Amino acid sequence: MTPTDRTTDLERRIVELEVKVSFQERTIDDLDAVLRALAARVDALEREQTREQAREREAAALSAASTADVLARLDDEELPE
Repeated sequence: MTPTDRTTDLERRIVELEVKVSFQERTIDDLDAVLRALAARVDALEREQTREQAREREAAALSAASTADVLARLDDEELPE
């Protein structure tokens, strides 16, 4: 192999590596964008779940209070003889 052939072969290999790196960089950027979008969606879902859990706790507390009121009223009523 002549020095010129060797240089040409090295140049070709460098170009191939540059192309591969370019594709890898684009893939990394694309994956990063997808990951950021998914993370934002997970955050939104977690906030939504937290709000829903708070509503459920509030509803359960109101239900428990209502049940206690009914029972208290029943206790206050006189039983028929």
